[in-house]
Amino acid sequence: MSLLSTDVRKPLETIRLGCFQLDPKNGSLTIWESDGASFLLRSDSGAYFQAVINGRLVDTELVSVSSEGRSVVLRYSGEWLDEMLVEITECDEGSGVDFSCTIVPSKEVQLNRIELFSADTQLNVYEVVNFRNRHYTPATWPELPTCASCETSTYSDDWQFSPHPTALLLRKNREALFAGLLDLQPTYGMHLKVVRGEVQHWYLDYGDAPHGLILPAHESFHVGRMRFFVRSELSAHQMYSGFGDMLVDEKIVPAASEKVRHRWWEEPIYCTWNDQRMLANCRSEAELVDQTVETVAGALAQLNESMVRRAVDVILRERLPIRTILLDEGWNLARGDWQPHPERFPDLRQLVDDLHALGFKVMVWWNWAEIAKDANIPADELAGGGWLNRRGFRWRDYSDPKVQQNYLKPLMRTFFSDEDGCYDLDGVKTDFLADKVHPENPLHDPSWRGEEQYFLKISQIFYTEMRMHKADALHLGCAGNYWLAPYIDLNRTYDVHTSNWREHEERARMLMCTCPGVPVSYDMHEFNETMAEFFASIARMNACIEIGNVLALRDDFFSKPRPADADHWELLRQGCALV
Repeated sequence: MSLLSTDVRKPLETIRLGCFQLDPKNGSLTIWESDGASFLLRSDSGAYFQAVINGRLVDTELVSVSSEGRSVVLRYSGEWLDEMLVEITECDEGSGVDFSCTIVPSKEVQLNRIELFSADTQLNVYEVVNFRNRHYTPATWPELPTCASCETSTYSDDWQFSPHPTALLLRKNREALFAGLLDLQPTYGMHLKVVRGEVQHWYLDYGDAPHGLILPAHESFHVGRMRFFVRSELSAHQMYSGFGDMLVDEKIVPAASEKVRHRWWEEPIYCTWNDQRMLANCRSEAELVDQTVETVAGALAQLNESMVRRAVDVILRERLPIRTILLDEGWNLARGDWQPHPERFPDLRQLVDDLHALGFKVMVWWNWAEIAKDANIPADELAGGGWLNRRGFRWRDYSDPKVQQNYLKPLMRTFFSDEDGCYDLDGVKTDFLADKVHPENPLHDPSWRGEEQYFLKISQIFYTEMRMHKADALHLGCAGNYWLAPYIDLNRTYDVHTSNWREHEERARMLMCTCPGVPVSYDMHEFNETMAEFFASIARMNACIEIGNVLALRDDFFSKPRPADADHWELLRQGCALV
């Protein structure tokens, strides 16, 4: 679709970019339904991608609107600005546009936010979809009605499936408007608040003052492309999958076919965690934010070499189709200290060698993000020698090359190498990524700034190092994030605290459409109740499975743990035969 002349001396008529209409006289924008019958978004202010600098929204004036090829460029003037322009470029065969912004400050400033649309922008939609997660319900997003009021963000402060992609979906029955960041930014989520259909704020978060992003004087800062596209008659999952396809088409995220996947990754995994909990008669807290080392201490104490060997004996004797053993939390000294617990696993390498000789693969639970308060960690591995984050915990700054060279890379060698003094493991389960990077974290390397960027960079490093030592090593992750797809081999659906298998299924759908090409693994099901439905769901979703109960189990939510028996093992054999 050709646009109008770039000669701004001539009066410009209304500019149409597919479903997007811009009035060049005042910069007002309307995003229409796909058939043009009604609007989805309307903004009369002409103010888009406006900067909050030094804690204050910059007062700008729209200077000009011009069309250049398939793009429209809006130029602004304002305090602290040498230049600011917003470019809106047609894409996706006319049903979408990319917004981008360039800011050149006149002096060094601190960028706190980019307000995508001004307050009072009208959203003529019924709900906002933000893929998150909740326990005790199959819903993977809360009900967020725009005609009443709602507030949400993509920042991963719920401790699950971290980090969330910077993307939101606005729905109106059969119509849907998607907004997603194509180019990763040093941001901490996209935040939206709507009251009675009007935007109160809709911004990218670069960190509140005094922890914003420093922009040097007279240097261009480019806010990456935010893609908006309209579709009709598509589900939320199809919209998110469609955005993933766009990232693949743009070669931002590799296609699933580019990754080698090994056969043993698809086979059932035995994870010790549920048996640990059953043997300790320990019920986990409902939310991970409440599940601390103290609340699961009994379960941690249950994991030892004897328990593992007992479980392996059952697997072999009962001919359960399992050949991967995953040692969950408790195998190590403490979160952040990844030495084998000397009493529980006095010779971890010998155990691994014995399990290998029996034909098993061996994995361990690992959490790169958290350090227990009583963990013995050398001061030179800690940010600031022991600086506490907002949750009161010490943390490692993986952007520091010294931490990479002296801690992370040697740890991956210790985990996966078959050399003397190493564990010769076959994979890791990453979990509990609760203490994540925050805007106030004083990173050694500012280029790591931003939640998604930080996760991406550390994943690249540990995954690459892992594979250097073992070519088929498996990363069992838990992130519905497009960018992390190349570094996750299986995506687990996380703990379900009831027998409601639909929680697993809906989380599986979420993960499949937000982490392109990564197979899903249903997490452990601790109840004999609904076991048949659980396995049928796995088969229907073509997913993999973790088995958590070969020593003990519960029949339903209210029952007490009891020893596993022949009937339970038969359920496992029959169920695994389906997947």
